[in-house]
Amino acid sequence: MPDAKYSESIDSEVLDQIAELAAETDQQRLWPNAQLRQLAEAGVSRWDIPEHYGGTPTEPTQMSRMFLDVSAACLTTSFVFSQRNAAVQRIVAAGNEELKARLLPGLASGECWATVGISHLSTSRQHLGTPSVTARSEGEGFVLNGFVPWVTGVRHADVLVTGGTLDDGRQVLVAIPSETEGLRYGTTAEMLALTASATGNLNLDNVFVDPWQVVAGPVEQVMKSGGGGTGSLTTSVIATGVAVRAVRALLEEASSRSDLEPEARQFEQECDRLVADIMATETGEPGPGDQCTPQSIRTRANSLVLRAAQAYLTAAKGSGFVSGHLAERTIRESMFFLVWSCPAPVAQTALREFACTPSWSV
Repeated sequence: MPDAKYSESIDSEVLDQIAELAAETDQQRLWPNAQLRQLAEAGVSRWDIPEHYGGTPTEPTQMSRMFLDVSAACLTTSFVFSQRNAAVQRIVAAGNEELKARLLPGLASGECWATVGISHLSTSRQHLGTPSVTARSEGEGFVLNGFVPWVTGVRHADVLVTGGTLDDGRQVLVAIPSETEGLRYGTTAEMLALTASATGNLNLDNVFVDPWQVVAGPVEQVMKSGGGGTGSLTTSVIATGVAVRAVRALLEEASSRSDLEPEARQFEQECDRLVADIMATETGEPGPGDQCTPQSIRTRANSLVLRAAQAYLTAAKGSGFVSGHLAERTIRESMFFLVWSCPAPVAQTALREFACTPSWSV
């Protein structure tokens, strides 16, 4: 599988440089500052932001191809950038012109970094009896109090897009500058993979939000009102990027070991079909029915990345089990998609696949 087949978004030299830094980023738990700077210098930070704010128009599949390429090179970089992009998409979709005028030029140039803390508004902690973050009206603004559990780059972001729930059940989404009084940073998580993403938590202690900072709301289920997010196809594309990496490595192993060739080619064909279906879905082209729904694509991407990573480790043998080997990192990173924005039906399908009867026991 030649790299050129999938690398159509940014210069291959940039991708090579990002890939070279990936192992150190993972092993040393380093915030991927150099990689993010390379993406900004390549103009990626301007994509999907209106031109009058310093942005650049992009093709429908351009962002997805970038995430595919960068995930194959360095998942930490891709994941961190996806959280920035989730914040940017929400701000771009806002009806608040002052908010956009203040924040979008810096986000487009790369001088300002944004992230999101929004899982508590839709999935994480929704089982609790009281909202994780409460909001109340005060004058023309809002006051937020509570706990935000998952914030990527929590100590690196200049702006946090988060939200809270009012007494009547409506929710408000806001953009909070990092120097705002009342932000209390907690700890960052030591994780199976992606610890370098500096994902942690924070508390909001009587944080006042001016009207210019309101991104959306107050409305019920604010996460369904406008903007994009980290769900939908983006998570599937990022998972597929890691699968592409595993399949490329497996094909390289197969180039000198003919016994690996049939399975490696089978993985390659599955990967090609998935990428084609993702891009067709992005452009609205007709696809093979149920195979091209967001849920089915995520299910396929999760299954492929888990199986391809294990196949690569199997082919790499003992050396692949050593910390720092590409197979070892890929195995750990493939597990991430079982927990990151993973809808219940996708998780249930994975459990059924894990529990299937192996051929040797029949």
